[in-house]
Amino acid sequence: MGYDTDQMIRSCEMNTPSLGRLAAVAAFGAGLGAFGAASAATNLLTNGGFEQPPVTVTDYSAGSTAITGFTVVGLPGGDSTVSLVNNSAFGGLGVLSSEGAQFVDLTGNVGRGAGVRSDNFATQAGATYAVTFDVGAFFVGTTSFGNATVELFVNGVQAGSFQNILSLSTAGSDYQTFSHSFIGTGAATNVAFYASQSVTSSNLGVGLDNVGVTMTAPPSSGVVPEPATWAMMIIGFGAAGSSIRRRKLVVA
Repeated sequence: MGYDTDQMIRSCEMNTPSLGRLAAVAAFGAGLGAFGAASAATNLLTNGGFEQPPVTVTDYSAGSTAITGFTVVGLPGGDSTVSLVNNSAFGGLGVLSSEGAQFVDLTGNVGRGAGVRSDNFATQAGATYAVTFDVGAFFVGTTSFGNATVELFVNGVQAGSFQNILSLSTAGSDYQTFSHSFIGTGAATNVAFYASQSVTSSNLGVGLDNVGVTMTAPPSSGVVPEPATWAMMIIGFGAAGSSIRRRKLVVA
């Protein structure tokens, strides 16, 4: 059988993506890779579980940097003392951390308005970050300490108020995990957590534990694909999605 050389060349040209298309697909692939790396990013905070320094129970006043990775702070007109608490201190009464062996009680002995501020961490301009944290409400012995509300600040600006409504009627620690997203500016950033000054929040015990900041999405690359590349990109999305599902099934 003979071959039409010109026809073969034309067929190759029709089925070969342009350099522009290849570049767009490559950029898309790089974006997926970056997102995957961001999803697996490590905590940008130091000592988010408040395991350092090891204590039994110790109070720290505003300005103290004794809790590794954090500075004790206070809202205007509020209290200014927090307690670092080990499970060994009041575990027999039901007061425990959400993970590890220690947590911070933002009310100190008794009070509202005190908190802890993280050390600065680097951000990328335009990237999306998530700050996650556990808020603890306590039923101590035979006494309810009430609901617990934490005020979150990002770079000194209030980002939200997060309330954990105590669901216990017997001794124990009730933690709820909260999350808040923000966009990086490229500048050094910090997050701070305060016991709410609202009278609807306990002044006897507001737990904070398991604090983390991770990048959840990288900055946009700014690459706009050619229309002809969408089909190829959709195939890429499908492959990534099925890969993610498989990993979830394996983990489950």
